[in-house]
Amino acid sequence: MAFNTQVDLERQEASQYRPGQRVELKQRPGVVDIIAEYDPMMVPPIQLVNDPQPRYPEELNVLPKVVTHWFGEVGQSKLQTRNSRYSSSRVREKAIF
Repeated sequence: MAFNTQVDLERQEASQYRPGQRVELKQRPGVVDIIAEYDPMMVPPIQLVNDPQPRYPEELNVLPKVVTHWFGEVGQSKLQTRNSRYSSSRVREKAIF
């Protein structure tokens, strides 16, 4: 019975800390990062995109998802061109905020 409870907790944690989820470091309020990988076999299990140090779930605050639609993020749909010599219909990338 205890094994099933542990498995359920691991599944719940894996779904909460999935890749792409935005998180805030509790040590540095206001610093937002994105989860690159969650591996329950690693200790600590969470690897962030912009932080080389793996983290424990206790060190992070999960941020709510940003509402998106097919144009992009609501209120943040500004686009930047990679190279100004390209026309507006060519290569564009979304600005990261």
